[in-house]
Amino acid sequence: DLGKMRDGVEEYDWEDLIQDCTSDGSRRPPLLPSAFAAELETKSFTNGKDDKPLVKQLYEAAFEEQFGKATVLWYQGLGWGDAE
Repeated sequence: DLGKMRDGVEEYDWEDLIQDCTSDGSRRPPLLPSAFAAELETKSFTNGKDDKPLVKQLYEAAFEEQFGKATVLWYQGLGWGDAE
């Protein structure tokens, strides 16, 4: 979460950035497309349209493309357990 990055710090390195952005276990693991679809059903769009089918399709395609070509997944230090 880059929103946790500190402003105005003179000595700020890569390790500080990682610590700030991953603190408090706030980063959630990527959702499987089925879990994303289930969570999406609890949401609504502000424009009043029912774009859920399109959003589900786009998420699933992006998920399969990105994770399908990944050779390494490195999620060290995020406080995730077996359930995640």
